[in-house]
Amino acid sequence: MILPFIILFFFNHPSADDWGLSENTKIRGFSDTQIHYYKNWTGKYFSNAVLSYNPLYFNSVFGYKMLTLLLLILFIYILYALIRQLSKNAISFKEKILLTLSIIFLYLYSMPSLSQSFYWLTASVVYQLGLIMIMMFLLLYSKITDPKDSTSENVLTFLSVLLLIAIAGCSEMSMVTGVLMISLLVLGKLITERKINGRLVLFTITTALSSYVLLSAPGNNVRGSQYPDSHKLIPSVITTITTMADYFVSWIFLSPLLFITLLTLPVLFKLVKNNEKKPVSIFVNPVYTVAAFLGVLFVLFFTPVWSLGRSPFNRTVNIIYFVFLIGWFYNVTVLIYLLLRKYEFKISRIPDFVYAVALVVVVLFLFKKNNVKNAYADILLGGASGYNKELNLRYDMIDKSTSDSLTVTPLVYTPRTIFFTDITADPELEFNRMYAHYFNKKYISVLKADTLKNE
Repeated sequence: MILPFIILFFFNHPSADDWGLSENTKIRGFSDTQIHYYKNWTGKYFSNAVLSYNPLYFNSVFGYKMLTLLLLILFIYILYALIRQLSKNAISFKEKILLTLSIIFLYLYSMPSLSQSFYWLTASVVYQLGLIMIMMFLLLYSKITDPKDSTSENVLTFLSVLLLIAIAGCSEMSMVTGVLMISLLVLGKLITERKINGRLVLFTITTALSSYVLLSAPGNNVRGSQYPDSHKLIPSVITTITTMADYFVSWIFLSPLLFITLLTLPVLFKLVKNNEKKPVSIFVNPVYTVAAFLGVLFVLFFTPVWSLGRSPFNRTVNIIYFVFLIGWFYNVTVLIYLLLRKYEFKISRIPDFVYAVALVVVVLFLFKKNNVKNAYADILLGGASGYNKELNLRYDMIDKSTSDSLTVTPLVYTPRTIFFTDITADPELEFNRMYAHYFNKKYISVLKADTLKNE
């Protein structure tokens, strides 16, 4: 089920902001580019810096394909590493892989915008890299708080601080997720121990200062001026609630989530049963865990709604959906803990045929509209290869042309899984200009539709 998503990277191509940041870096230099974006567009200081030296800076479209693929592989590996760290020896290697791939499959299956996830590098760095670093921070924090871990706490703390700075600088969404993460860690420590240590204080200060740097950027006001309906409390709350409800229905009942959860129950039961540490009551009390789960999701949905004055972009909801999946499986383990403790429920009570039925239902879900079906369709029906061939021919034509101003034909193939956008008929638009600069041309535009009809 995951294989087609890997194959699609070899047909992937840059678009939109991918050209802009790398070419602006060539034109202005690295430092001036960071200042320009911070003052005139966005405070995302870390993702801007990373994208300034994306493979297009080195004139490598192939490197672009490989970097986007590497980010997905890194995402999967870090998720596995986090599950391995948290589960210890409670479950086997194969069971850890099963949990990892179950979450990845659900994420890829139902994420609102696949093309704006890992395939569009700008969104991948802004959002997916933010998630990767959040998981890395949780991994390091788990090591720091594990008395059996022999790694130097000072080294882990230093790396954690760097991660928190980078997390806040990736995007507003990763910043808010980071703030919520640190807030929950501090709150949990205060409730269980009635005090917090110096390390958590350091993490809190780091998160607060980094968030301030992001939010105080003059460019945020410039970008925010495009959304006149933003910052209206009551409409934002209403939109947040209705948007949450719509996505909850889609994610829970219109995806294989319930049946994948059922298939992973034996592993989750084993994880809870074999856990050496007795969990603190607050962390296995469904009243608190469900309230925290819903509260975190509300804040994550509210943040873009408040900024835009409308429902959030799909690429933003991608990051919310992953947090939803992590929270979902955490609360399932809480339910399992209660079943074991209060009712001594045994997993053997569930007949084997139930898992067989669940697997059949998961397969049937693949026939309805979803990202897995689209991925296979784009590969098997030739959409992805046609898109790749068209753009390679375009690049070749541009390179061989001696003219400094070109008009290219619009794309015929626009595979829904990997295509985000193309240059336009207006050569003066920023992405067209950056595109032209990349190929050492003065202007490049796409033929207008009416021009094609006349011809």
